[in-house]
Amino acid sequence: MQNYLEYIDAYFQRTLEAEEIKRFEKKITEDKEFADEVAFYLSAKQSLKAEADREKKEWFREIMAQERPVIDINQHRSAKRIWLYRVSAAAAVLICVFFAWYFFFSNNSVSPQQMADKYINEKFKTLSVTMGEKDSLQEGLRLYNTEQYDSALKQFESMAQRDTGNYKIKNYLGIIYLRLGDYDKALQYFKQFENETLYSNPSKFQQAITLLKRNLPGDRQRAKELLEQVKDNDLEGKETALKLLDKW
Repeated sequence: MQNYLEYIDAYFQRTLEAEEIKRFEKKITEDKEFADEVAFYLSAKQSLKAEADREKKEWFREIMAQERPVIDINQHRSAKRIWLYRVSAAAAVLICVFFAWYFFFSNNSVSPQQMADKYINEKFKTLSVTMGEKDSLQEGLRLYNTEQYDSALKQFESMAQRDTGNYKIKNYLGIIYLRLGDYDKALQYFKQFENETLYSNPSKFQQAITLLKRNLPGDRQRAKELLEQVKDNDLEGKETALKLLDKW
């Protein structure tokens, strides 16, 4: 079966966008192999939880069995205090271990795909507009920023037909398709200005982000190659590229 672990985990962690969630749920009903892998994921997760619960219970049982309060009229209160102190100390140790485990794994279990989701939701939530101007470009950006993506798409596609060499329009079209979940179209537009000589060219970085979102066989490796190029050539997105590469 194809390795959909990160994709499935992202669904249950609720980090996928609305359109991606719909495709995921549709895929379960149409793709038996994928449905089997989702079922395996849930079964494995439940088994791990059960095993963790069993180990915690066993640990507490051993701690409780180590010391019993001595039933003695003269020493009863002292023994009880010692017993309570030891149980409290053991509980404190367990709490510290839990939080150390939680912070370590929560910081290290974030996948490149989840980081890509976070980047898209933060970086492309709104696009910068020029105040006071009311040309076609600014109108397209206004439509995008009010989440009227279909209208923004028509606006920028109309401009692209009139101005075929404008890389900014191609970039905006790629971003809109990325937000709509049409990753093939997004890649198509991002690639069109990959070799443009620009002061700051985001093409390769945004292709990498799109590939991580699409997550088809081979996409992850190709995304890594592009991120390496961004790092080595000091291209736009280098800082985030370094963080993503650290997760491999």
